[in-house]
Amino acid sequence: MDMRKRLSLRKEKVAVSLGKHGVPGVRARVVLVLDASGSMTALYRDGVVADVVERMAAVAAALDDDGEMQAWTFASRPARLPDLRLPELPHWLGLHVRVGELSLFGGRRKRPGRDLAPGQVDMKAVGIQNEEQKVIEEVRAFVRENPAAVPTLVLFFSDGGVYRDREIEAQLRAAAAEPVFWQFVGLGRANYGVLERFDTLPGRAIDNVGFFSVDDIGGVPDGELYDRLLSEFPSWLKAARDAGIIA
Repeated sequence: MDMRKRLSLRKEKVAVSLGKHGVPGVRARVVLVLDASGSMTALYRDGVVADVVERMAAVAAALDDDGEMQAWTFASRPARLPDLRLPELPHWLGLHVRVGELSLFGGRRKRPGRDLAPGQVDMKAVGIQNEEQKVIEEVRAFVRENPAAVPTLVLFFSDGGVYRDREIEAQLRAAAAEPVFWQFVGLGRANYGVLERFDTLPGRAIDNVGFFSVDDIGGVPDGELYDRLLSEFPSWLKAARDAGIIA
């Protein structure tokens, strides 16, 4: 099955999931965040991340009027990627979800600023460590500086190794009064730190964070993945409206 047919079928499954959760036809800006730390190398190499991006493109197609996703990658430092537009999906995957510049442990590497396509990020400059709080702060700044008539749904993928608990908690607590829901997805069994505990942390205006992890996301059927991905977003929408955070 070609990519366009897969995207169409997946878009229908997203719509079914939204209907199940009582928010058919809801609109949102969709932002994608991809962990590029060193431990993610195998997930990029084996095509897992590329498959995740393709499946998330269907969420943007269903929720966002223009079908676009803003996208970031991060490790030691965050980097914004070019917006993902659905007609450009195959090209985008090849340029921005790639193996060669991710690996910092040997082999040929592109030197910073050399042989890069427009908008392409030099992954060596991004580094290999886990600094989630930096990309969270950058996405928050983007939302503030680019207000939208609809809420923002952030789809944040990581394989764990979270250790900046205090800084991450501070960012997400501050974000509770903003028109953004943060859905974190763990790609394995590694340590997710504060992300696993956020549902039980008191002292926020509303619960603005969801989290779940899967051992093998490629083995999760589309319908099940979208059900889990969108399960907490509808309750946040209601709470955010009640609190006056969104219209």
